[in-house]
Amino acid sequence: MADKKLIAIRVDNNLCVGSGMCVASYPDKFAFQADGHAMYTALALDEAAAREAEELCPVSAISLVYEQEETP
Repeated sequence: MADKKLIAIRVDNNLCVGSGMCVASYPDKFAFQADGHAMYTALALDEAAAREAEELCPVSAISLVYEQEETP
């Protein structure tokens, strides 16, 4: 079974409360937008950092998006 390919890291603005856990933990990967919500800003996808930020988020606003597996 092949590993799934990470294609995006999303922060749901409807859930994000701006706690800053992701920004404080990974300031080179996450930043605050003008509206106070966080966003992923790194050019390259860092699965390990995003997964930890996802776990740290108190409102589960961060999600990792993987390429859909094709079924034969």
